[in-house]
Order: sequence, then structure tokens, then C-alpha cells
Amino acid sequence: HLYTVPGQVAFDASRKLILKGLDGVIFVADSQAERMEENIQAMDNLKKNLEQQGYDINKIPLVIQYNKRDLPNALPLPELRKALNQYNVPEFEGAANEGKGVFESLKTVSKSIITVLKGGDL
Repeated sequence: HLYTVPGQVAFDASRKLILKGLDGVIFVADSQAERMEENIQAMDNLKKNLEQQGYDINKIPLVIQYNKRDLPNALPLPELRKALNQYNVPEFEGAANEGKGVFESLKTVSKSIITVLKGGDL
């Protein structure tokens, strides 16, 4: 099953409910410079919500997709990585309106989930 949760802080209760029993996460970050603080808050909130559910963000299948890479105000990848990928997880550039990066992210997290379900390590 796939579920999506909004990143806005106002939807915290919805995210907590959906995160129960998860197998993996694709964190979709908005590459626009003016959205960086929201991205950081959303990642911190994800970590906090996972901990409240008994998960360690370092031990779950996690992929980061940097969305909106096609926009002129998209931040450089090194800057996004430094701010958001402190867990050194797989990451992909994306442009959802073009379908870019979407299937790569899904395929990667799905493979990680299968590995974990088979008893392997990430």
C-alpha cells in the first residue's frame, strides 16, 4: 500500500496516523530556495513522528526526492544534500509534473523494503 502525507506542520496528526506500521518513506523535498526552512522542519518532524512510533529513521528504508528541479529558483543539489540528507540515504532529482524521479524513488525504496522484510540490513 502507498500513502501520501502532506508536509505542512498543520497536518501533523494525519502524518502520525499514517506512519503507523510503515515499511518505508520517500521524503519529497521542494527544491525551491524559499521552501528550504519548511523542508528542514518537515524532515525534523518526520524523525520525531517516527521516534514516537518506535522507529529509528536510520533503520527504515528512506529515499529523498528533490522535487521541482525544473524551476529556475531550485537550489543546487549540494546545498539540498547538506541540509536534508544527513542520513546519507539514496536521493533523486525530480520534477513530478514530468514524472522525473518518481519511479526511481519508488523503485529504490521498494527494493530496500523487500531487503528488510527478508531479514537483511539496509
